[in-house]
Amino acid sequence: MTVKNSKSGTLYVIATPIGNVEDISHRAIKILKQIEVCAAEDTRKSRKLFNFFGIDTKLVSYHKYSEQGKLNYFIEILKKGKDIGLISDAGTPLISDPGYLLIREASKLKITISPIPGASSLTASLSVSDLPVNRFTFYGFPPKRGKLRKLFMNNLRDAKHTSVIFESGKRIEKFLQELIISTPNRNIFIARELTKLHESFYRGSIKEVLEKIRTSETARKGEFVLMISGITRESLSEDISPEERRIIQILLKKLPKNQALTLGAEIFGISKNSLYKKLIP
Repeated sequence: MTVKNSKSGTLYVIATPIGNVEDISHRAIKILKQIEVCAAEDTRKSRKLFNFFGIDTKLVSYHKYSEQGKLNYFIEILKKGKDIGLISDAGTPLISDPGYLLIREASKLKITISPIPGASSLTASLSVSDLPVNRFTFYGFPPKRGKLRKLFMNNLRDAKHTSVIFESGKRIEKFLQELIISTPNRNIFIARELTKLHESFYRGSIKEVLEKIRTSETARKGEFVLMISGITRESLSEDISPEERRIIQILLKKLPKNQALTLGAEIFGISKNSLYKKLIP
């Protein structure tokens, strides 16, 4: 239990709309108008929201590159007994957004921290998916390259429950291609542009969803929430047809083993690990 420091102000962690401005709560608007200053991930985007609702509270940029540098600035305001707010570009702060350092420091100083709940692309996507959500793991954005990305893909492959990630429109197609190789026999759900004019949902196998996105120019725009089903008996016991086996054996004769298995996995949508276990003595 946190004991309130009676001399300090309150740090409000405020959820803002992820698309449709009408999703903001009356309480959020009220608090945003009352606080001394608001820490915002992108003041340009937040200013549009503030102007729409007639909020004239001071906005101060607070993103991942300035978290450490501006930490004392906000803490000193709170120590003087004044309230501040923390918002992200959209949705609930700290869900793949900056703010952790401020929350941690305020907590250490026993400064009151109060959530103003509201929109979240994570929970909104979970609520309309057709995948099990009684247990899930949220991974945020995938690493872009190297060992960390390989470890990330392995974690998705081995997950027993639904996995949730964020990805951008520029990288979604590449990510799905890699997912087919590492984790082929899974169903996925994608939510794109939630609560906005072009809100879209995609359901099915990874290959089916990838094809839908490939054939639609607009489907690669915006922000994506991707959910991947966990390991099932079917995915563990995936079989290789005689024809697939014959072709992969030809590849193994013509190419180095690793290259042949990688190519075979991509062609047939079968995990490379599974091919290795079934075809390499």
